[in-house]
Amino acid sequence: TVLFIRAPFLALLLRRVRIILSGDVQTVCVTTAGELLLNPFFWQTLHGIEAKIFLLLHETLHLGFRHPWLSLGRDPALYNTAADMVVNEMLLRHGFQPPRGKFVTADMVYTAFNLCGKKTITLKELKQASVEEVYRLINQPGTSAKPTGNHAAGLMDLVDGEKQDGLVVQEGALIEEEEPEKRWREIMAEALVAARNAGVLPGDTERTVTTSLQPRIDWRRTLRVSLLEGAGRMVVNTWQYPSRRNMFLPGLKRLGLQTVRILLDCSGSVRNETLQCFVSEIFSLAASLRCDVSIIPWDAQVYRSIRASAYNIKDSALRCLRGGGGTVLQPALRQLHHEIRHQDMVLILSDGYISDITAKDTLDLYRKVARRAAGMIFVTTGNKPRLPHTKIIAID
Repeated sequence: TVLFIRAPFLALLLRRVRIILSGDVQTVCVTTAGELLLNPFFWQTLHGIEAKIFLLLHETLHLGFRHPWLSLGRDPALYNTAADMVVNEMLLRHGFQPPRGKFVTADMVYTAFNLCGKKTITLKELKQASVEEVYRLINQPGTSAKPTGNHAAGLMDLVDGEKQDGLVVQEGALIEEEEPEKRWREIMAEALVAARNAGVLPGDTERTVTTSLQPRIDWRRTLRVSLLEGAGRMVVNTWQYPSRRNMFLPGLKRLGLQTVRILLDCSGSVRNETLQCFVSEIFSLAASLRCDVSIIPWDAQVYRSIRASAYNIKDSALRCLRGGGGTVLQPALRQLHHEIRHQDMVLILSDGYISDITAKDTLDLYRKVARRAAGMIFVTTGNKPRLPHTKIIAID
């Protein structure tokens, strides 16, 4: 009742949660069965209604954003840390007071980054980051932002489990026949519409919820479409085909792609699995487009270009890749500007965390390359920088 007056959207979500008292959990957790399990003895240790509201909302938002299901296939403790940080920051922004003890915040994660020399993101950007972005950051090699508190002790609140028996204190809105993840997506959408119609939904919450409800986009299909859009942009006059309007004038001929120029980020923050995914997609694109591919590996410096056809690109690229250092784009752009020809397509594959991406000299050089290219595509697994004349494609 208190929550309906204070934050109606969150109260709508909390009312839909199936809450079960269970001695099988040490504290509290949400499961892939779509339920909230709560230890009654732990509940009694919480002091004051503020602490209890914060805890219930924290777990409810985990379900609403489908974190128990999205954590599958990831490092469980790291994903739990990232999800807790994002949810806690959201509740703190809305004035809710957390319970006593250690809980994950952006300040805590940012301090851990500074201690290990990872300064690829500011504190303000970290507070606005999504769970996926935070997870990629703390999952980088050499990062000491490891699980703390309950996570370090194995007491995580995102659990892969079946329906539990226990005292049901709130039935919630789960339907037996439906998949829990699908049902929670529907619950989130229904609460969003109700709060939006009532005019009680804060702007930042609406943006976060809307983003979480967006369907996943096949980045490979988007990349192919973007490359095909770039092909044929250059038009020349030719007497080979007379004009359709006037037979005494030359017709128009569209030039296809000459070469796809690829800047492949091989820095230490890009994992081997990501590189293999990038190279496999390059191989697939080269085979389908029947064009030559030039790969420029780079990290803090630029390495020798790899020229390959659709038939040998996979072996030659994997054999010749070098890197593992920092991430500086300008040397790679300089070499690309020297090699690029008109009607070449430029494709940058990276995690997006580039130290000089906002530097004036780098952006000036980037614009020079963009003016000569048929199109610029930036595929990122993490940060999405603002770049001129560029199609940004984010990979989940």
